[in-house]
Amino acid sequence: MKRRAVISGLLGASASAIGKLALDPDSPVQSRARSFCSTFISDTSDLTVVAGRSISSRHVCTATELIGRGLCLLMMIGCNATMMATFLDGMNESGSVAGTALANAASFAMSAIYGILFFDEKVNTTWMMGFAMIMSGAWLLSDVRLKQDTRADAEKKSR
Repeated sequence: MKRRAVISGLLGASASAIGKLALDPDSPVQSRARSFCSTFISDTSDLTVVAGRSISSRHVCTATELIGRGLCLLMMIGCNATMMATFLDGMNESGSVAGTALANAASFAMSAIYGILFFDEKVNTTWMMGFAMIMSGAWLLSDVRLKQDTRADAEKKSR
């Protein structure tokens, strides 16, 4: 199996899901930040900063959400950078067509799993049939062997 192409697809889907977690206001990251903040800070209290200035709890809660978003965005950038390096290795390993198809199939599958687990997305039978066709095509492509140039082929090309 062409592992690097599949790994790049998994990383691409992970980066996409992390980006959605960072930017969607209704994502679990934002919900957890809000519930964390409301657990420890009451809405009417003011917090005193070391410099002697008071800030409202609303600002602290907003900062907590922004920190969560920022961490998710940094993880998304890291996943995308790793995905690109792995994708290029996967294309070298399995060829550009097979590598691209395998990466896209893995990304499609992982995106569905993330959607179901983190975003409560529903999957219908039409989607499942399409998914089965994509996976069967990816399975066929995973067995493709690249033709190795022989010395005779290299001599023919140089003439």
